[in-house]
Amino acid sequence: MSTDSEYKPHSHIPYGSDGSGFYSDNSKGCYDVIEEALPLVLKAASTTATPKDSTFTIVDYGCADGGTSMPLMYALVKLLRENDEKMPIHIVYEDQPVNDFKSVFMRLQGLIPGPRSYIMDFKNVFVTASGTSFFSQCLPANSVTLGFSATAMHWLHDKPCDITGALDHTMISDPKEKELFARQAAIDWETILLHRAAELRPGCSMVLVLLAVDDEGQYAGNTKDTPVSVHHQMRDLWQGLVDDGTITKDEFLKTNFNLYFRTMAECRNPFDDENSAVRKAGLEIVSMKTGIVPCPYRQKWLKERGDPHEFAKWYIPTLRTWSNSTFRSGLSDDRTDKEKDAIVEEFFRRYEADVVTDPSRHGVNFVHCYMVIKKRSDL
Repeated sequence: MSTDSEYKPHSHIPYGSDGSGFYSDNSKGCYDVIEEALPLVLKAASTTATPKDSTFTIVDYGCADGGTSMPLMYALVKLLRENDEKMPIHIVYEDQPVNDFKSVFMRLQGLIPGPRSYIMDFKNVFVTASGTSFFSQCLPANSVTLGFSATAMHWLHDKPCDITGALDHTMISDPKEKELFARQAAIDWETILLHRAAELRPGCSMVLVLLAVDDEGQYAGNTKDTPVSVHHQMRDLWQGLVDDGTITKDEFLKTNFNLYFRTMAECRNPFDDENSAVRKAGLEIVSMKTGIVPCPYRQKWLKERGDPHEFAKWYIPTLRTWSNSTFRSGLSDDRTDKEKDAIVEEFFRRYEADVVTDPSRHGVNFVHCYMVIKKRSDL
């Protein structure tokens, strides 16, 4: 996918060509994660009082190509229509400027196969996109009726430092590096919440589904019932390219996932302090819980088995949706684009070859914190 080379994304550049719908077509687990959030979203919508003649504005923060949230948005629009036949509904899809917004609109217009689009079945529903990052205010103050985000706000605005001997914060051994990542995550979390507080109407809510660390220390890609940790596997395979001279030690050092999985305590921190800016902005936690969604790829293999080569070719793309650009960005600018593509392709070829040996060992169970947050009505 072509992008402006001068633009530095906060997290990652989408993998796959514009308008292909690659992300949602290869992110089956994300559908299941969002399905778990559906009751929370519908309850929030049904308990929100809207002024007469107002527009019900919904925002999907970090929407990717829009496919994984389409069943939720359909159910939400259906509920709102049952309660009010005439109220205008405005859905805003927000993401980075390099996002695959083309696929968002092609999905909504039925030009990419997938879940049924709500604009096909309901009238007076309007859709727009915001290419302003959620690290900034994306919409006018007091304009959002219901906010939603799934598997997006773990990405950090800035990379705190290079990581020694690992690719992401979950395997940091240096206390200083660990502290830098935790500090950046805390800063970003407050920033995100304050901008959402500005956008939300008083008395309105948002449902945030955040990749997290649960009370047993489990996190996405590293849970007790799956033998292979995705994070360790990626580190070891990337190190293998150093060992055979394909990439340099410095390139390994520069390859870092700019993300952070918060603990429940870290998610709560801005709300527990009565003097925090988040509390002063009027945000309060309605409910929060952690939940694990099993990897649908591994579940299907365990149930049906089949050809391990076909499974590996089916499974690996779901990892590339969120990791491809990180591996590519770690490579030296002295390399040509063709060289970089070839190296990353070899990395995933090796990953695929390892999966083939025993698919039952591989999978990404999702560990999320499901938060319902409300803005006080007395503001």
